Amino acid sequence: MKPDLFERHTLVFLIGLVLLFFWKLVFSSQYTFLDSPDTAFQVLPWYQVQARAWNAGEFPLWDPYQWAGQSLIGQMQPGVAFPLNWPLFLAPLKDGYINLDWVHLHFVSMHVLAALFMYALGRELGRSRYAALLVGVAFGCSGYVGSTGWPQMIHGAIWIPLIFVLFHRVVKARSMGSAVAQAVLCGGAVGLSLLSGHHQTPMYTLMALTAFLLVMVIRRASESKALAGRLAGLYAVVAVAAFLVAALQLLPGYEYGQEAYRWVNTPEPVTMGEELPLYVHTDLRLMAVSLLGVFVPRANLALSTFVGFVCLSMFVYAVATCWKERFVRGYFALAVGALAYSIGPLSIVHGWIYSLMPFADKARSPSHAIFVFQFAVLVVAGFGLDRLLDTVSRDERDDVWTSRIAKVLLGFAAVAGTLVLNHFLGGDLNNYAAESVVLGALSALGLAGLLAALQRKALPPVALRSLLLLLMMFEMSVAHSRVLMHRTAPDRPGYLDTLTELKGVTDFLKQQPRPFRFEIVTDGHKANIGSWEELEMVDGLLASASTGVYDFVARDWHPQRLRLNMVYTVVKERTRAVQTEVYHDPSGWKVFRNPDASGRIWAVSDTSVLDDPRDEGAGVPPPVEFCESAPRLLSYELGRERVDAKVATDCAGYVVFADPYFPGWAVEVDGSATPLYRAEGALRAVNLPAGEHDVRFVYRPRLVRAGGWLSGLGLLLCLGASVFVWRSRGLVGRPGSAT
Repeated sequence: MKPDLFERHTLVFLIGLVLLFFWKLVFSSQYTFLDSPDTAFQVLPWYQVQARAWNAGEFPLWDPYQWAGQSLIGQMQPGVAFPLNWPLFLAPLKDGYINLDWVHLHFVSMHVLAALFMYALGRELGRSRYAALLVGVAFGCSGYVGSTGWPQMIHGAIWIPLIFVLFHRVVKARSMGSAVAQAVLCGGAVGLSLLSGHHQTPMYTLMALTAFLLVMVIRRASESKALAGRLAGLYAVVAVAAFLVAALQLLPGYEYGQEAYRWVNTPEPVTMGEELPLYVHTDLRLMAVSLLGVFVPRANLALSTFVGFVCLSMFVYAVATCWKERFVRGYFALAVGALAYSIGPLSIVHGWIYSLMPFADKARSPSHAIFVFQFAVLVVAGFGLDRLLDTVSRDERDDVWTSRIAKVLLGFAAVAGTLVLNHFLGGDLNNYAAESVVLGALSALGLAGLLAALQRKALPPVALRSLLLLLMMFEMSVAHSRVLMHRTAPDRPGYLDTLTELKGVTDFLKQQPRPFRFEIVTDGHKANIGSWEELEMVDGLLASASTGVYDFVARDWHPQRLRLNMVYTVVKERTRAVQTEVYHDPSGWKVFRNPDASGRIWAVSDTSVLDDPRDEGAGVPPPVEFCESAPRLLSYELGRERVDAKVATDCAGYVVFADPYFPGWAVEVDGSATPLYRAEGALRAVNLPAGEHDVRFVYRPRLVRAGGWLSGLGLLLCLGASVFVWRSRGLVGRPGSAT
């Protein structure tokens, strides 16, 4: 039979549909997804630091501009180690800043990848090109992946279809060599998801994969303990490969976690060793009312739960007519389990995982597991779609369920229309809510009409498929309509404006002699202006900060900030009487000088405040004689991972720099390596003889180097596994073969 429109050039269709769906970002410069607090105040400044570093030929590991200096790669969320971010950071800057148009295209490209991976899974499970196309577009453009504005979350979530593609190939491989190769590739995909930045969505993917494994091991154990053992061993290969590929991010992330506090919706920040309280998961669960958003566009709270009438109806149809299919049962169970977990401690499923799975408490937002539910629903929907459109195998039972689904759709449209009409007549009409309900009702009516046309054979197959696809795109566009914001609309949130609102202030600060740090005093969120403008701040809007600096400041908040060389305060009104106004911006912001701010260096005579936390040969510092004159800073040059200073001292002693101590920093004095001490649990200190000395601090984190080598090894193993699979592709099961 001659292939129809959707059988030819399917991947071109898929990519084109995703690009057309995101036309506001691809073909227009008027819209953005970045106008929210986290993306404007955190993500963009992180990207800015990395883009400037990459354009200068450097690989960024340290951010010297927030909280007096923090490990950039250790924070994980900036996505330093994610290879798919690197082309964005290499893209040309625009007037010295990261180009938002490139950020938008990068954002869209991640959704294209998500759609391609989902298409690949559909084909792996034996679905038609059309069904795989439809669910691929749905996964890439709607629901959590299509509507989430945190890039670090999306980058971790998009890999779940590819991971399951490779997992199914592991299970059905006919030879041990092929199974191991596919397990290495599966682990590589897991590793890439872990490199993405945030740990949360990869953890939910691993939970889903582990659940599938356990079911298969139990089933295989009833047949043969050897088969069950083989499957468990292959999963170990997946785990090892995942660790190797992700080591560049996992090792420095673990090191940073040991030395950092996280802000996690608790009264005080917590360390990595502390179990996250269960009430945090309760606060960040999926609210039950958001389940209405599964089929009504925008009827959700924080996160999109949307699946849509087209895909949800196909899901129900598959469960009703294809229940004998093993994959339908498996992914149905996964959908139910993920949904149960996403509602948090209200569900016993969440309690089991929280209590029994290591590090499960660290994924503090169960609501984000909704993407696993949507993923599983779409997989099942692909089976339902193929069954619905299979005119050869359709029987009376299929027609019965088609009619039932159509009647439910009509019933929803009737009830929704009546409710909206009652609100309208009562004068109590919420425009946004009414729009969502009415447009959802129209989608239900449209789908009911298409199902009726299918039963009556009133439309040619190509027309029916085209209309189903268009209806799904319409549903998704309605649900997605408030995700992208017009850059200049009067009612825009305006968070992006904050990055440029202080342009006059930052231009003034850049003209002042270095070194110095500054603070911004505001009633709302603090934008990370320091990273955006390459100016050093004493704090900032981060999800975590090193325990040393935080504890140092927390002893006495304001005086200790002054000790970090906080020379300037940016605020609209003076906060302390001693401050001197030095700049008044037309925007209303003012810059005040703090005359009592400490310099960048000072001497200590009490060596009890010093320690050698790594025991790298410095040992217990010997006592020193008191020196009346203070050390003098003759020059100071700040780099991203280095500091070059010239210091003059009239007598030998310990000089403290108001820069954070952190594992990986080393110091050279006059070109020779010198022991580095930690002062007051937070700062860098070095023993200097009398005279003038060149002091160089360099950030050389051993775990980053070790992680780089391990990740390189992991990628080489993946390359070797790919070559093996390519050469022995005849040994790999055909798409759709039973697991």
